[in-house]
Amino acid sequence: MSMYSIHPAHSAGSLDKRFSQERQPERNFLRAAGERCLTTTNGKLTYAVTPAGSGSASFDDLTAIIIMSATRDLHWKTATGRNETFNAPAGTILVVPADTMLEMSWSVQKEHLVVKLDVQTLEAACEGEKALTAEEYFPAPARFVDAKCLQVAHLLRAEMQKNGPVIEHYLDALKTVFVTLLLQNHSVLRRNYDRQEMGGLSYHSMRQIENYLRDNFCKKISVTSMANFLGVSPGHFLTSFRESFGQTPHQYLLMLRLNEAERRLQETDESLADIADKIGFSSQSHMTTALKKNRSTTPGELRRMRFRNRTTTV
Repeated sequence: MSMYSIHPAHSAGSLDKRFSQERQPERNFLRAAGERCLTTTNGKLTYAVTPAGSGSASFDDLTAIIIMSATRDLHWKTATGRNETFNAPAGTILVVPADTMLEMSWSVQKEHLVVKLDVQTLEAACEGEKALTAEEYFPAPARFVDAKCLQVAHLLRAEMQKNGPVIEHYLDALKTVFVTLLLQNHSVLRRNYDRQEMGGLSYHSMRQIENYLRDNFCKKISVTSMANFLGVSPGHFLTSFRESFGQTPHQYLLMLRLNEAERRLQETDESLADIADKIGFSSQSHMTTALKKNRSTTPGELRRMRFRNRTTTV
């Protein structure tokens, strides 16, 4: 059997049972009822769409989890001290060292790709040079945003989802590109470079601006006010923000507002005009257009979903 045969599964149970014949299953993988999942036979690539829920995991290899859809209130906690709740834009990557227990929860449907960074993968990404150990590249859990890694993840997903046999060399090449981007841009070696050369915000500044935007996204916030909050120039802030988050401040604010719009439309009886006004949209039509363009849905569809859920509950 090809190492890159794709196994579909509609539940975690059937997938784990299939793998138990080939390799030792990893502990409590992040799966939930109703998950749609595709994975390669060797278990090194897994793509999944998971409903709101929670789970825990401990991986045999250094592992990267790339969030492929904007996810509100994503929480992750590790035994080594990371404990954060944040709004994850598409392209957010969580790196988890081997044998590190990870707990996660998410409040909306989540689309993600799991990539195992085993020894062979690291060596392939180093172009023939001797690879360091996984612990030397990522000695502790890390999170960041990378738009280029997201593009590669989309290509990996497309190859895994297509009808017919996958092209092994193509998957290998894409995975090598993905891991190379991780090592060059985000490993300890890269983080030890001069911060100005990297062009991104420091970890502390990233957490500061995230909290500031979460607390103030309903207000009108200018780039100048964000830059002043961090004590940097607007031009430097724009460049650094995009380098760190993989999107512009405006796109990040829009994500927060759309998350809140979806929540209020499904959980409250507020009018569309009131919701739009309270969360920073210039008008009801502005909110509706933004939902259509960025979430492929409308306020009416979200409200109908709420009523269907009420009926099901009753």
